[in-house]
Amino acid sequence: MMNAHHFNLISTWILRDMVKRMKVTAKTIAEQLNISPATVDRVLHNRGGVSPKTIKKVMEKAKELNYTPNKSASFLAKKKQVNVAFVFPEYPQYFWKEIEMGIKAALEDMQHYGFHIEILKPPHTIEKQMEVVQQIINSERYDGLVICPTDGIPLTNIIETGIKKEFPIFTFNNDSPTSKRISYVGANYDDAGRLAGELLVKFTGASKKFAVITDEQDTFQMKQKRRGFEAFSLENNTIDFVKLLRYDNQNAEESLARIKSNITDVDGVYVACGALAEISVIVKELGENRPILIGHDMSNSIYQYLQEDIVTATICQDPYYQGNLALRLAFNYLMLNKAPDREEHIVKLEIVTKGNAKYYLQ
Repeated sequence: MMNAHHFNLISTWILRDMVKRMKVTAKTIAEQLNISPATVDRVLHNRGGVSPKTIKKVMEKAKELNYTPNKSASFLAKKKQVNVAFVFPEYPQYFWKEIEMGIKAALEDMQHYGFHIEILKPPHTIEKQMEVVQQIINSERYDGLVICPTDGIPLTNIIETGIKKEFPIFTFNNDSPTSKRISYVGANYDDAGRLAGELLVKFTGASKKFAVITDEQDTFQMKQKRRGFEAFSLENNTIDFVKLLRYDNQNAEESLARIKSNITDVDGVYVACGALAEISVIVKELGENRPILIGHDMSNSIYQYLQEDIVTATICQDPYYQGNLALRLAFNYLMLNKAPDREEHIVKLEIVTKGNAKYYLQ
């Protein structure tokens, strides 16, 4: 029978084994000593500028935790400064705020190694974005570009120009699949359109007259969503008709009035663009005869419309993760010479309704 002494001895061995198996990093040491990761990094790489007392504490803790220097980190500590441009729009603000949070969270682990980013938010027009991207490639100020293309097709030639100059370009959230971009992080929007069609079919009654609302620019992403929705509609014999409407954020009031007058005869509306909250306002005004409303993403306003049963469901795609992974792929490529294991990193689509919406609020 095991006595207390044997139990304590075995527990100690298990604890030591667990500590050995833990991936101990400079951040781990910093958290246990309640000092900054930058200070720990300076001690571990003998950069100076740290008091002897702190050096002693860090080295003792490193020994206690069986810290093993990361060869990649040692390499990074000596590498040149790298500056990467991140280009994406501002609208819808709630979505890009989460993207930016993911980017900055990943950056906390990397900026100590000379990896820096600059976020640029040009006006959300194809022409302006093409101009900004060309300037980035030609400036010699940046070592790479991570971009959400306003429309991937017009940008293809510019991306090709950058790649030929050995200027790495990555896409996220929206893609330029015919270009030679290094990798893409984001949703499969054909699948997103199909999923929206499936939801409308399930949530509507016997009559199935639908409207799809895209943005005015009809970007590659909008075309993919519309194509997926229309393909599902053609395969589903119960759908009566699908009408296409466009929302123009630059002329919102006029655009919403036009849309409102065109959805009085439909049973379901799919908002493929980032205007779900705006469309919710006019759908609510239609009263009891309002159509089922499906859209994308989550914000405080969308959450409220879900609680009021104005929005029936929204399809989310984890913007925080997209921003975080896009930066990590660029870091690995530019700092570690590590190419992505695949060209497309597709994020999962998640159906959010009134019952689980609270889990998707930031």
